[in-house]
Amino acid sequence: MLHLLNKNLNLQLFFLAVLTGWAGWTIFSQMTILPAEGNMILYQYIANLWVKAPFFVRLCVFGMVVTMTVAVNQHFDSHHFHDNRTYMPGVFLLLLLNCGKFLHTLTPAFLTLFAIALLMILYSPSDHSSRIKERIFTLGLIIAVATMLDISASGLALFLIMLIAINNVTSFKDILILLFGILFPYIYAFSIAFIANSMPTLLNSWRQLDLFEPVKQFTHLRIIDYVAMGWFILLTAILMIRDKRLLDSKLIVIRQAFNNVNMLLFAMFLFLWLGIVPLPTALIYLLLPVSIYMSLAVTSKKQKYVIDLLIVSICVLLWL
Repeated sequence: MLHLLNKNLNLQLFFLAVLTGWAGWTIFSQMTILPAEGNMILYQYIANLWVKAPFFVRLCVFGMVVTMTVAVNQHFDSHHFHDNRTYMPGVFLLLLLNCGKFLHTLTPAFLTLFAIALLMILYSPSDHSSRIKERIFTLGLIIAVATMLDISASGLALFLIMLIAINNVTSFKDILILLFGILFPYIYAFSIAFIANSMPTLLNSWRQLDLFEPVKQFTHLRIIDYVAMGWFILLTAILMIRDKRLLDSKLIVIRQAFNNVNMLLFAMFLFLWLGIVPLPTALIYLLLPVSIYMSLAVTSKKQKYVIDLLIVSICVLLWL
């Protein structure tokens, strides 16, 4: 079923439209927001904005969902993971977002997912070196803002440092540029806080952070949550192995791009335990890499019915 869907662009566009409509309906009719207490200071401002202008925030969230869908499709096509054009990454991303009910509550993790999408759009190791340097500083700014919203976004810094170290010849200089880009918004924020005599408020917001929430709540989940998370991790490993075998005959640059996706998954899995977003909602950090794994897996006819069953099963478990 999914293999046939992968071959039909018109049907993919139809499902994209339906799933986008489902996401929009959920955002505008059902979405709530995670309370500001214990969160990063920039997220607290967003929570306050939600109280004053909920429709505007919901509209921005819907725009983020559309941007993430475009980003994952663009990333998949630009790195030539498949010989033919496909919209399956966007289909799978929206399917996971909707089935996993990740759009029922606006959390810092959702904003980090949007930051990951921006990184996918802006960074490509195959770009000209001067262009990469310009973008690395911008990416540092994005990561800094993301960490002011969600401490788990620190995983993006680890991911980019690994990415630069492996893919760039002048990796040390580029890492310094990235770190300066990350540091710059913090210097600006502390300067403004100092001038406005609000430094105690800023520092107090850091002291009140609720860290390691997924770890604290891990023993208080429903049985179905343990099953869904375990199956999600197992399925991700199965798809990763399958995709690696499918790409073994591809060009080195394509295999390297796939390794970059693996590094992103590793970095975000490592740092999702740091933040305030509880499990299984914290699985949202992994959705972009997993949607790419799923899209690659359905390009092959081998064991296609098994892959269909596995993907459908995880969607059902996430829904429950």
